[in-house]
Amino acid sequence: MKSRLKLLPLLLILMFIMSGCLMQKEAAPVLQMDEVEARNYYNIEAELNVEEKTLTAVEEVNYYNNDNVEMKELYFHVYPNAFKTKETAPFLFDDFDNAYKRGFESGYGEIISVSKKDRDGEKLLKYSLSGEGDTILKIELDSPLKPFERMSLRIEFALKIPPAGERFGYGENNFNLGNWYPVAAVYDQKDGWNLDKYYAIGDPFYSDAADYRVSIKTPEEYIVAASGQLVEEVKEDNGKVKRIYEGKALRDFAFVANNNFAVIEEEVDGVKVMSYYYKEDRVRGEEALEYGVKSLRLFSQLYGKYPYPVYSVVETEFPSGMEYPALVYISDKYYKPSYSSDPLIITIVHETAHQWFYGIVGNDQIDEAWLDEGFAAFSETIFIERTFGKKTGQDYYTRSIENSVEEALSSQIIDGELVKSLSEFEDWDDYGPTAYDRGAQMLSELRKTLGEDTFLEIVRTYVEKYKFRIATTSDFIKVCEEVSGKDLTEFFKPWINNIY
Repeated sequence: MKSRLKLLPLLLILMFIMSGCLMQKEAAPVLQMDEVEARNYYNIEAELNVEEKTLTAVEEVNYYNNDNVEMKELYFHVYPNAFKTKETAPFLFDDFDNAYKRGFESGYGEIISVSKKDRDGEKLLKYSLSGEGDTILKIELDSPLKPFERMSLRIEFALKIPPAGERFGYGENNFNLGNWYPVAAVYDQKDGWNLDKYYAIGDPFYSDAADYRVSIKTPEEYIVAASGQLVEEVKEDNGKVKRIYEGKALRDFAFVANNNFAVIEEEVDGVKVMSYYYKEDRVRGEEALEYGVKSLRLFSQLYGKYPYPVYSVVETEFPSGMEYPALVYISDKYYKPSYSSDPLIITIVHETAHQWFYGIVGNDQIDEAWLDEGFAAFSETIFIERTFGKKTGQDYYTRSIENSVEEALSSQIIDGELVKSLSEFEDWDDYGPTAYDRGAQMLSELRKTLGEDTFLEIVRTYVEKYKFRIATTSDFIKVCEEVSGKDLTEFFKPWINNIY
């Protein structure tokens, strides 16, 4: 999220418009069944009330215990509850007024009921909310869920959407539904249940890949951009439309609804790339499609095939950019003539790279944010190099380093450690130079040390090995050493000494 923009020269923009990338067209890969069997499955039916700014939904979760422990309770994140009060809203002091331009109003999620479904019928379960802002849902099971077994839950809930120009909120025409439904918390060997709060810094989300079928009902004048692939659309007699989306191995599911969208699309390597933009922003909407196509094509070539059938670039009210699987938010201000094309290019490139680093390869974004932000920031430079030449890419990278050093000095960042929890950062000026810029610098130095071919082989191996799984910094280092055949302890120590 929030790519750290370093403006490109006007010449670069002209070159981009004139340039083209010709690569062999290939079909998108199909997920194998053995990859599907070990995942949770969400079936959600939701209806958006645009007048009341509410959403009602029923969520059925086929939950899979993929750990070697008996589970007597299950935990879900209810992120919308962070928006309930000014004290818990996930914004720093200087971001608050920008997020709530229309004034603060409460947003939240109400859990109406939780039940267990099995062959004997449906049984209500006890549940409770806890954590800062009541963002953690604890469900008490009537019998333990054994390792590598499944159970079916039904969660009925309702949302009050706040007037926030953010991941979760509404604007003049748009409804941003990011991190909107109860999502299963991750259980891992390191921490057990990961029940972190909704931090105001970074992207405080950590989730397993899952399969989704989501039905979204809206007034018929609203167009919806969603993480999954549209598989069915039904117009009802009451002036509403129900759209059903499906997606496999998604880290999350988000959607944006807007009654002022125009939509264009282009196929690349078997993937439908879609640009959703405000009708008055046609020129930049067309540019957004071009940037989405070029970045998706390049990263598929360098990192491994993009595995989903659709990728949506969505103009919406948001401060910069935000990644979700198969869908990204891009700030509507970047689509305006008052801005150069630079922020639009870099933000789309950055968020597209997140499809691999956060989406395909998951990581704990609370404790190891550099693993996705560092790779996404590094990908900005490699995109510019491959598109406009190495000199332009090096100039961009040099400015990135200079900006990083200035920000680091101004915010008193002196430890240089990449592996840090969000709780250890003071603000965005502390977090950004570390997770984004210093992470990108380490990857750039690794590429210089090992050479281009070995470095890219490492990244492709890393993506393939941890596809749809969770990776750690230690996992990445192991892949680096296995592929290169070298002991890289001395290389990594200055960057991540605290894990040695």
